[in-house]
Amino acid sequence: MARWVVGALLAVALGAGAGPALAAPQTPAEAAGEKVIPLERYTTPKGQALARVHQQRLQRYAEQVWGCLPWLDLQKQSIGFQRPKGVPGDDRYFSTWILIPQAENKQFSALPQSRRMSAMFSRYGVDMMRRMADVHDVLADSNVHGFSVVLSWLKPGTSRPGVQPVNESVAAFIDKATGLDYLERRIPHAEFARRIRVMGFDGQTDLGPQTLDIWDDDFAATFKLPNYEPPAGISC
Repeated sequence: MARWVVGALLAVALGAGAGPALAAPQTPAEAAGEKVIPLERYTTPKGQALARVHQQRLQRYAEQVWGCLPWLDLQKQSIGFQRPKGVPGDDRYFSTWILIPQAENKQFSALPQSRRMSAMFSRYGVDMMRRMADVHDVLADSNVHGFSVVLSWLKPGTSRPGVQPVNESVAAFIDKATGLDYLERRIPHAEFARRIRVMGFDGQTDLGPQTLDIWDDDFAATFKLPNYEPPAGISC
């Protein structure tokens, strides 16, 4: 099944639409196989142990995300148990890295970079946390410290001919208690934003810690592509 292209509807919804992102037809299992971090990439006993226990469950989770959100894509070898760079210890976070196809849009382009990051996290980051929270057996593991969500999209102004395309990215690490409290609305947006660790990136440039302005956005949970049905065996 090819990845779908979404145009003006997404542009109106967020001020940034999806650009061409067609891939070779794949089954959900084939797609999931290249999205989950392989065991050999883990370098610590905790990471290796988590991967051994949960690898099959991560495969099913990857299939579900791939089948339920066909206008997005998953970074290769990104679903697994990451740890923040430069932080002591070996706290492992259940991680997902989403690629958001983008077309140029004046409204979105005019936003400050920090506001673009906030908009993307409010729309897609929170939705991914909800999906990850439903993977109960993984999140219940005492060796899983929390959620890690990474979002990447094409930086405005870098899709013109002769210009090197550059991705903007936001990476958030959320401890388990904070994430679950927020999803259950036990803490407000501002408190959640204060307690999470967020890093920003402009291409390969590390922009350092970021503070997000987070708000309610149910687009990713409610939008349906016309005439699209998830592959057999995928429940959304």
